[in-house]
Order: sequence, then structure tokens, then C-alpha cells
Amino acid sequence: AHWLSVRKMPADTPLSEVIADPRIVAAVQKAVDYANEAVSRAESIRRFTLIEGEFTEDNGLLTPSLKIKRAAVTAAYTREIEELYGA
Repeated sequence: AHWLSVRKMPADTPLSEVIADPRIVAAVQKAVDYANEAVSRAESIRRFTLIEGEFTEDNGLLTPSLKIKRAAVTAAYTREIEELYGA
């Protein structure tokens, strides 16, 4: 909610609208660019997509110790991953 209010968006803005907002995409791109300054090109993030949804233990995307279940995430977001890699 705070992150949205700083960007002059109502706290109840639907996530689908948040991830489609060019200001939000630009803010995330700025953070990615900053992070990329600290790593080599091979380690850098070149493309990303914002997704609607959360990674939780309840939906099977995280373990009880909050680690990502890669196979479950890959299965849940196959289309998005393929789009990122140009498949």
C-alpha cells in the first residue's frame, strides 16, 4: 500500500492495473538497472515481466522455509517464461 501511495495510486488498485502501469514498469526497470550495475553482464537481468499473483506456501509456489519451488513456478508460469526466452 505504501509503495502505491508514493506513486499516487490508490491502495486498492487491482494488481492487474498496477503491473500494466508504465510508471510501475519504469520503477521496476530502474531497480533492475541499479542491481545490474553490481553484476557482470552474464549475471544481469536482461528482460523481466511483472506477473499477477503471489508466491505463497498455500498456492504451492514456496516451501515452508519460503524457498521457491522452481518446478511449481515453471509449471504455473510456463507461458510467461517462454515469452521471456522467445520460445
